[in-house]
Parts: sequence; structure tokens; C-alpha cells
Amino acid sequence: MTLFWIITAAMIVVALAFIVPSLWRKSVLRVSDRDKQNVVIARERLAELNNELAAGTLSDEEYEQTKLELEQTLLIDLEAGDEAAQAGGPGKAGMLTLLFSVLFVAVVTVSAYLYLGTPQLVDPAAMQAQQADQELPSIEEMMTALVDRLKENPEDAEGWYLLGRTYMAVKDYQKAAFAFDKLNQLVSDQPSIMLALADSLAMAAGGDMQGRPAELIRRAVDLAPQDQTALWLAGMVEDQAGNHARALEYWGRLKPMLADDLESTQQVDRLMAAAQRKLTAAGPGEAEQKTAAALPTGQAITAHITLAAELAARVQPEESLFVYARALQGPKMPLAAVRLKVSDLPATIQLNDGQAMVPGMNLSSFDQVVVGARISRSGNAIAASGDLLGEVSPVAVQGDVVVELVIDSVIP
Repeated sequence: MTLFWIITAAMIVVALAFIVPSLWRKSVLRVSDRDKQNVVIARERLAELNNELAAGTLSDEEYEQTKLELEQTLLIDLEAGDEAAQAGGPGKAGMLTLLFSVLFVAVVTVSAYLYLGTPQLVDPAAMQAQQADQELPSIEEMMTALVDRLKENPEDAEGWYLLGRTYMAVKDYQKAAFAFDKLNQLVSDQPSIMLALADSLAMAAGGDMQGRPAELIRRAVDLAPQDQTALWLAGMVEDQAGNHARALEYWGRLKPMLADDLESTQQVDRLMAAAQRKLTAAGPGEAEQKTAAALPTGQAITAHITLAAELAARVQPEESLFVYARALQGPKMPLAAVRLKVSDLPATIQLNDGQAMVPGMNLSSFDQVVVGARISRSGNAIAASGDLLGEVSPVAVQGDVVVELVIDSVIP
């Protein structure tokens, strides 16, 4: 704080350095102006004497005597002015003016800062006290306020979601499950909400996903078969239930979606390796079932995918490319799907029953399908505005079908 006032005093001195010379100079100028005035008066008087001498109203002796007196008077006035200037200055009145100006600048500057500024910030103790007064409310206070708000408006879906996420953050899983359950009742058939509720219920049960969590997760993965969280949790549900082949199927579908996330890919590899060990230890029956489920069966469609030349400049090599087949009439979820990158183009891939998203929903179950390829600008499996698309339909599912697929349009 002492340093602050030293700096303040120094700044006031700098300001006065611009004012004091002006006041001082003004006093000296006043003396100089008075000398000039005396000279002018003397010259006018001398001119009058000359006129009187010429007119004969003044004798030569009177003229010389008066002129001598005029010169002596002028000399005395000029010497008095020089003494005042050499005395330094302003004189008593000027010194009072100068002193008043110095005091005025200092007092006004400090007073203005104390009134308009924030002097408490130079005091660490005061600053800490002010910060303490401005601290944000605690999490408990915010949750209490949110609960009170939900009591007044129980239809506030956003409030229930925020409350559930907050309880999850503080590891109060029972209350989180209650909040997500309320939310699930308000917005039914929302996979993300079902998964949040299942997660909170499982955490409240010590990680056990069987029972209602499993039902919610299976329902969510049916509604959103390409949702990464749904596939991840569905694999864990089946693995806990002993359906290791089914768990491998879910994680196998998930893994290509994590191509850009090395850490998650490695974690899925560890889960799949553990499930495979369990499957092998369970005996040949389940292992054979898993192997059969993984092998391509039934019909297959071969697709040659290319990108129209006029759209080549609109994509980046690392962007995701989804190739799929879906029913011409019926559900819109893919019957088979493969994920690639733009850098893989042109590409030739095969779509078959082994790539089914949901058991029983495969190519062999339908006579006609739509075969498409979509470049996702966001990497999301769900189509969005700005994605590049190419589709061929109808494609008859019989024997070995070959389709030429050109990505040549933009989703509006």
C-alpha cells in the first residue's frame, strides 16, 4: 500500500511540473510588460517636449531640464523592474497563487480517486474480504435452489437433467437415479436419457447392470443402434449376463466408430479380449455360436464407391465415410453398414448379413434395399445438413449384387 501512495505522489509531482513553470513565467511576463509600458510613456512625453520646443513655448534650458528628469524617471522604473524579475519571481501574490495551485491539484486528485476509484484494492486484507463476500454459492446451495425450483415447476425437463448430472458429479447415485427417472417420464423414448438413468441405477447398485438398467440399455440400443454410448453399455450388459458372444458383437460394431480415439479403441480391445477369453473358457457351444454370428451369411452386395469430381474440393481425407444398406420399405436403420474414411476412396466393399445392426434385421430379410454412401462432415453416424450423399435404389437382394455408387449430392 505504501508503494501505491509513493507512485501517486510521484504522478502528482509530474502533473505539477507542467503547471508551475507556466505560473512562474506569467509573473515574469507581467514585469516585462510594465517596462514596455514605461518606455512607451517616456517616448510620448519626449515627443511632446520636442513639439513644445519647436513651438517656442519651452526654452532650451527648460527642455534640457525636463528631458533629464524624464530619462532619470524611466531609468529608475526599469531598474525596479529588473530587481523584481531577479528576485525570482512571482512575488508574494504569485507565491500564494502557486502554493494554492499545488495544494489544489494534490487535494483534488486524491479526493477524486477516493470517491471514484477503488482504494480498497490496494489493501490486501480489504481485497481478500471483498473476494470472500463475492464468492459463488456452494454446490449444496445451488442444488437446494434447483430442487426448490423443480418443486414449483415439476415439468421442467432441463432442470431435472441438470439436477441428475449434478448428483452424479457428487456421487449421490440414488438421487441422480430419481432425477433421471423423473426426466425419463417427461421425455419418453430418448436414448440418451435412458442411458443416463441406467448408468445411475447401475452405479447405485455397485456397478450391477442387470435388471432395469439392462432393460433400459437394450431399449436404447434398439432406438439408436449406432449410438456409441449405447453400444458400449450394451456390450457390458451382455458381458455381465454371460452373453459374451453378444457383447463381442456390440463392441465389434463400436470399435470402427472410435478410429480417431486411440485411448477408447485400446479400452474396447481390452474388453473384447477379456470377453473372448470368457467365451473360450465357456466351451465350444457358445464359441461356435459366436463364430457363426460373425461370419457373412445369406445375401451380399458389393459396392464400388467413388466421389464426383466436382465435390472433391469440399471434403478432407480424414472425414468419415459411411456405406450402408437399408430397407426400401420399412425401418430406416441400416441392415448393414461399414465405416471408412474419404482417403479410402475409391473403394470397393461388401455389405452382408454379418454386418447387421440388430438380430433378425439383415439383408436376407428384405427383397429390395437402398444402398448409399455418405460423407459425414461432423463424423456423426446420423445424417446432417452439409453431408455429401450418394444412393442407389431399388437394389434387388438376390445372389451376388454389384452396385456402382457415386457420391454426387449435398444434403440441404
